Amino acid sequence: MWEYTGAMEPNGHRRGNKKNMVTVQNGDLSTLNIDDELDPWTAWANKPHTITLLLIGACLLIWASGALNSHNISSGDIVASVKRGVWAMVAVYLAYSLLQAPSTVLIRPHPSIWRLVHGMAVIYLVALTFLLFQKRDDAQQFMRYLHPDLGIELPERSYGADCRIYVPENPTNRFKNLYDTLFDEFVLAHIIGWWGKAIMIRNQPLLWVLSIGFELMELTFRHMLPNFNECWWDSIILDILICNWFGIWAGMRTVRYFDGKTYEWVGISRQPNIMGKVKRTLGQFTPAHWDKDEWHPLLGPWRFIQVLSLCVVFLTVELNTFFLKFCLWIPPRNPLIVYRLVFWWLVALPTIREYNSYLQDRKPAKKVGAFCWLSLAICIVELLICIKFGHGSFPNPMPKWVVLLWSCVGTGLVMSLAAWSWHLHTTMRRKRD
Repeated sequence: MWEYTGAMEPNGHRRGNKKNMVTVQNGDLSTLNIDDELDPWTAWANKPHTITLLLIGACLLIWASGALNSHNISSGDIVASVKRGVWAMVAVYLAYSLLQAPSTVLIRPHPSIWRLVHGMAVIYLVALTFLLFQKRDDAQQFMRYLHPDLGIELPERSYGADCRIYVPENPTNRFKNLYDTLFDEFVLAHIIGWWGKAIMIRNQPLLWVLSIGFELMELTFRHMLPNFNECWWDSIILDILICNWFGIWAGMRTVRYFDGKTYEWVGISRQPNIMGKVKRTLGQFTPAHWDKDEWHPLLGPWRFIQVLSLCVVFLTVELNTFFLKFCLWIPPRNPLIVYRLVFWWLVALPTIREYNSYLQDRKPAKKVGAFCWLSLAICIVELLICIKFGHGSFPNPMPKWVVLLWSCVGTGLVMSLAAWSWHLHTTMRRKRD
């Protein structure tokens, strides 16, 4: 389900070929495969069906709301009615997004899927904005409406309380600390997460910058969240050298696999046998084409800042996961954590494609895509919630050495960019002279 678009020119426009055609839908350019459109087995999926689906949706609303049932006018629980009304509002907006939202750069398995993700992103942004205007205690209790197990203060687990690998006084398991860390639920999450990031970014040096950068973030904020207090062997060996490395390696192997494929799509009805039809159906959930993202962070000072901004947003989104969990009292194994991570992965797929196209676009006047704007807005509102609800929850001040370290890093970065810009400026001036 995860990708992708046709090949992009350096200016961000799609290269045309005899198998693709460009159509205008809702004011946006979208690419459809001619074989799929003319294939009698799938032609129905490329037709709008907007009026038909509108009438079906109206019938569902009549059934769910009891609009034609006179007995439901004055009876029923008000809390249950409000819940059903809110979910109905969400369903109506998602239905609208599915049919009428602007198309994205992604076309597999169907453009409507990514229009639906766009609608989910808008709803999430609006819900976060509502939560931002609540008091912390009210917001924590409000989470009960999303899951009955929430609204209860939870102790934070510290991974660095005992960093000994060998524990001689434990008769049952003398390697208990190592065993508990290796079989923690987050080990598999680390691997899957970095595999997903590799699929999105497709640049190994940039992935390693993010991997080491997050460990530095944990070191920076370990005085605030006990969850970040890890042992050195957990942070360096288990996280970076094992889990993150394996996830990045597997992700880049996946990238190279799709990069080396020949993409010649044939309609389902033209497949010679049942197995061929099954493979073609499953192939609809794989990329239609594969784009080679060129980040080139050393192209110039401005490009370096643009790529660095991507890394900062990535790390902020990951940090928001832990701070939101702490401020809103969400336990690590609660399904809301998984839902948010899956949601962010779905949103990040078109976001990265749009941002890379934006960087490669050489037009003087340009703007980022809708998903880029939504992702940045969601990241900012999540951060504001963490800041507002975190007041008074972190009594320990940041260590002076951490402040000094990042002050030196920031100063060195600004001076390096200034020297880099001055060098390019003088070089261009000499060439003109």
